Amino acid sequence: MSVVEPPGHLGGLDLADRCNTPVLADLLEERDLLGHGQLIDGTLTERDTDRVRVAKFIAAHPEGTPLSHVVSYAVKGVSPEACERVEGSDPDYQFAYRFVDDLVAPEDPYVQKSRSSGVLMVTPTLRLLDLITEGITQTAHQNEDQTYDRQFVRNYLKRVDSVDDDLRDLLVDSFTSYLNRIEDYRLLFDVHFVGRTGGETTRRMTKRYKTRFNDEGRVSKQFARFNDALEYGYEYADNAVLATFTTDPKQHDSLLAAINSINENFNRLLSYFDSDPSTKDDTRCPEVRNWRPDLDSDVTGRPRCRPNYIKALEFTEKGYPHLHVLFFDVPTRESDGMPWLCDKQEIAKKWNDYGQGRIIDTYPLVYRDDLDDLDANFDTDEGFVDWYRFGDHNHGDGWVRDRTRAHDLIEFDDEGQSMESTAGAYLGKYLSATFGSLLDATESFEESKEELNSYADKAATWKLALYWASNRRFWSCSKPITKGIDPDDHLQDLSVREAVRWCSLDSTKAASEQEIRDDLARRQWDDIADLEAAIDRAISDVEQPPVRSTLPEKSTFSCVIDYLGAYAYWDIPNNEFFHSTQHLDTYPNSTHNDENISIFDIETD
Repeated sequence: MSVVEPPGHLGGLDLADRCNTPVLADLLEERDLLGHGQLIDGTLTERDTDRVRVAKFIAAHPEGTPLSHVVSYAVKGVSPEACERVEGSDPDYQFAYRFVDDLVAPEDPYVQKSRSSGVLMVTPTLRLLDLITEGITQTAHQNEDQTYDRQFVRNYLKRVDSVDDDLRDLLVDSFTSYLNRIEDYRLLFDVHFVGRTGGETTRRMTKRYKTRFNDEGRVSKQFARFNDALEYGYEYADNAVLATFTTDPKQHDSLLAAINSINENFNRLLSYFDSDPSTKDDTRCPEVRNWRPDLDSDVTGRPRCRPNYIKALEFTEKGYPHLHVLFFDVPTRESDGMPWLCDKQEIAKKWNDYGQGRIIDTYPLVYRDDLDDLDANFDTDEGFVDWYRFGDHNHGDGWVRDRTRAHDLIEFDDEGQSMESTAGAYLGKYLSATFGSLLDATESFEESKEELNSYADKAATWKLALYWASNRRFWSCSKPITKGIDPDDHLQDLSVREAVRWCSLDSTKAASEQEIRDDLARRQWDDIADLEAAIDRAISDVEQPPVRSTLPEKSTFSCVIDYLGAYAYWDIPNNEFFHSTQHLDTYPNSTHNDENISIFDIETD
């Protein structure tokens, strides 16, 4: 099979074609592989759109494809013959080259690069193919039964402004019906093993239909990442502000519109925080008056930066969305050193102008690494606690009371218990109940409706269904925190990985580089470029036959993966029958024969 054929000639293309572009964009944004991410109106920049196309194009060519073809087809949208030039000086080539470098992660890459006859080739790894399958939100043979539940609920949410008992029942019924259905589904692939000397062997393989709602590993991983994000804040931030952003249902056409808009408006608010109007005085200064609507043109309390944050989306008993956001390392007020995100009235005015709501709460916090010396019982040893009550200051209770009249004091009490909690525990209380109920849901899909509703109030099944129907995340964090907690994301057995590195040719070269550099640097050079070139040549000479002989032999075969669709396991098509036609839609009554099909589970997390 030629690697230079245009899109449409490779069976692997169907895998990428079935991937929902907005969902894939969201998955790439989660992994910090987009430049800007989704804009306020939900669209992508031109380059981020190109990034999504590049990822899908590479995944559609499991046998590998020249980078120049990626640039031609996925970025420029024309065949290589129609391009005037596709080389290093071309801006589109440089863009694709940098993005491919981002996909070649150091620990667990999405893409591998290699050279064949001087041509730079890019090949997807199983990790990229797994990411693509996550973006497949409908089967290749869609029918009304397979998409009815979610779409019906979405249509219902477009017509109501709150949740009542009838809608709760509908949400539970539709969500549990979805969970039961996907438990029986498998993603089906034909894997063609092609030998270097010719010949082909085909095996049919399956992958469980995993989502964030039925995959125990993914649920546990997300909660672990949330805790890692909190730990990151504990380690690097000195203060914080916990803010709550509510929704006014009267400002929205429907409940779904309110849910869809809250994250977009939050991003608009971050852009407002990040702006720096030099003509306006900073209300953190003692001589500057606090913000009021009539002073909007003269003063502002915005931080003039984009603070790192952890954000959790919650729903009220009426289904209204609201955000709890923990901002880290916000600027402080000069008069008393209190963390000051922004004047509360100013945030409330801006949030209301965006059409979201009027009620905003902000609570200043300070980090304490030893809570044992405080006059309270805490369920943790460290964390962010209320600045007024537990902050580092020398003022008495009267001073604290005076300040709390002007600024809200958060109550970190656990209900029913006489102990205090940190902001992290306060924020995580809802998420722990949510993820806990999801783990319970992954263990059994046959519980009665009463049992499914037995979760803690904040993790009721109908609320889980709102995340499912609106395709909203439970929580998210800013990009610097994402980068801070990602390095160890894919580490597994460290001893094995260290052994592999130690035996690799690259590591041997790396171990030799410093000694070579020190030796050559002692010599006289007229041009520093000559020194660098000599170092490169010396390092490349380390690659000798005795060293290479210790490395494993190169793979003697390649494989092409064709995505066939998502099927209930009893409807997986007969292997022989499937290869007799390209359009299964004309054979709706086909069934498989266990004697003629070989199924191998290739689940990956």
